[in-house]
Amino acid sequence: MKARTIICMMLLIIAPGALAQDSSSKTNIIQVTGTGNVAIVPNAFTVTFVLEQKGLTITKLNSQLQNDLTQLTEFLLKHNVSEKNIQSMQIRLHQRYESGPEGRVENGYVLSREVTITHNKIDEYDRLIDGALKRGVTKINRFELIASDPQKAYEKALINAVSDAKSKAALLASQLGVKIGQVTHISEGYTGNTMPENRVAMAMNDAAGNNFPGQQQLEATVNATFTLIQ
Repeated sequence: MKARTIICMMLLIIAPGALAQDSSSKTNIIQVTGTGNVAIVPNAFTVTFVLEQKGLTITKLNSQLQNDLTQLTEFLLKHNVSEKNIQSMQIRLHQRYESGPEGRVENGYVLSREVTITHNKIDEYDRLIDGALKRGVTKINRFELIASDPQKAYEKALINAVSDAKSKAALLASQLGVKIGQVTHISEGYTGNTMPENRVAMAMNDAAGNNFPGQQQLEATVNATFTLIQ
């Protein structure tokens, strides 16, 4: 009985010390989100042309479409559009319907092919579009001003986001009377770039008017966790 009493007293003495150690081992942290923006001026454009043929025989439609594609590609290459900047693998085929006395009836097929190009000379967009329309292009799906090498700008935006996260953490910590310590976690957040009035009509108007393509705002975010030092 005396031995059991001694063991219980030892447990009561040790337990409070263990709890205090667990409590003191907890690290205070602060979590923030940093944002970085970089303005870039578009120096290139991308446009998607649509070649389309309608008829009753798919083989004949494909032959006609291939002829149009050859003419268009030769024209683009002649006007210094790089071969690597021409994509023409998107092909669509669907049945064609027309309205008649008996309602909608099937009348052959529609075979179309999209040709997307990227060119680094904005002032040549009108010549390329006019030439494409004369070589089988039936419509234009998209026209957009872009930056030819946004990666470097994004990296700068990412650096700015890290700096912003550190500044925010330091500001919040100073208001609490503490300092920030090491980074315990950092991750890349949502990224995206926006172009004001990013529409076909506006983009073409900007390129054609006074050659002022405007700016794109490229944004990067990071989520960071810092330790706090008393």
